[in-house]
Amino acid sequence: MARKAYSEQEREQVRCALLATVTQCIVDRGLIHSSIEVLCRKVGISKTFFYTFFSSKEDLVLEALRYQQPRLLQYARQLMEDPSLSWRQGVRTFLETCVYGEKKGIAVLSIEEEQEIYRCLSPENFQTFRQDQIKLFCELLVIFGLPADGIEPRLFGNLALSMMMVYKAIPDTMPFLFPEVAEDMVEFQINALLDEMQRVKTNREMQNAQR
Repeated sequence: MARKAYSEQEREQVRCALLATVTQCIVDRGLIHSSIEVLCRKVGISKTFFYTFFSSKEDLVLEALRYQQPRLLQYARQLMEDPSLSWRQGVRTFLETCVYGEKKGIAVLSIEEEQEIYRCLSPENFQTFRQDQIKLFCELLVIFGLPADGIEPRLFGNLALSMMMVYKAIPDTMPFLFPEVAEDMVEFQINALLDEMQRVKTNREMQNAQR
């Protein structure tokens, strides 16, 4: 049987389907259950055709994480523009949505998944992804109205990502932590981060008012 010839539009549809599918697989079950065979079966393509898009599952996962970044930025903008929310309520809602990503359809890698992906990446791909992450956190801080020199984007990224990953790791990967207070821990961490962000924002507003 002759192979189907895909148009460029059809190829883009398949590519988007792969990105959406692996994102949902991370949300639902994690990467351990998301082999290339499983992803291809869900999308309805052959494994050979998969490799015309991505060189490996790891490359697909990195692209999927990039794929959801515009959605996160748009969500942050919507919260900041919502007249019913204060600045603090908007940022809190965003952070809570990210931490509880599985409930909101946001892909958050576990500690083991990050290690698995990292081991399979070339140094060049890793550095490219790292720069994409820094850009994402810079843009988020701008959306939240924080000055470029107010909070180091990499520090903001570490604090936000650590909340997500530690919460996801309890209790399976971190059994010595107390799962019954995991959400209280997240609440405390979000409040601490919000306090610092608000301090920086207020200081800049006062400086601007004095000029």
